[in-house]
Amino acid sequence: MKQLLLFITLLSVSTASFAQADSIYVWNKWCSRKDTLLLFNSGNNIIQIYSRTLKPADFKVKSLDKSLRIGLPEIKGDTMNLMAMPFPEKGKIMRLAILSKKTSKTLRTVQFTSDSIPMLMAKVGNIQSGEANRKDILAQTVLKLYFPKSLYSYPYSIQQYTFKVTTPKGSATFTNKGIFLTKEVLQEINNAPVGTTVEFVNIKATCPDCATRNVQDIKLKIK
Repeated sequence: MKQLLLFITLLSVSTASFAQADSIYVWNKWCSRKDTLLLFNSGNNIIQIYSRTLKPADFKVKSLDKSLRIGLPEIKGDTMNLMAMPFPEKGKIMRLAILSKKTSKTLRTVQFTSDSIPMLMAKVGNIQSGEANRKDILAQTVLKLYFPKSLYSYPYSIQQYTFKVTTPKGSATFTNKGIFLTKEVLQEINNAPVGTTVEFVNIKATCPDCATRNVQDIKLKIK
């Protein structure tokens, strides 16, 4: 009977430990897929940790490998945040341990992978090719920024751009602040003959805590 009670007690403790580990969620704030433990080389990485059963003040974190450096944790609401930087040249394993602050026991260990960041690009709305039907272009309202084939989602924004078009009837140039395709730009696209290539040049982008940068021009042919 005592052995049965001991077994039940151990099983209960084990089950509670697994449940506690399963209730701790870890992700990179600037990765567009929250179920992917991915850090970006030379990028902005904020590891966020949330638990359904523990308060952020109840646990602490520790990097287990030289290939992963972390900053001091900050608690915002019910989530712990910490800056992270991968150093894949120092090893492929990048593990982070989440421990109980009270007992120092490991509650969960996660392993990150890393990826490089491609060049920041701009596109007209959801159009990614170099040509599109006029009606599809006119259906767009803004210029967007993106990292091709990447999950990196740090919030860059467009400060300004210059629109250029040349047709047999003449040329037009508009410099606009912000991301929106203005009425003047859309009117020029609407009036341009099929086969005309419109250009968006001098595209300037910025992001929190970074300097303004130029983005590659967009050339879009009207079909």
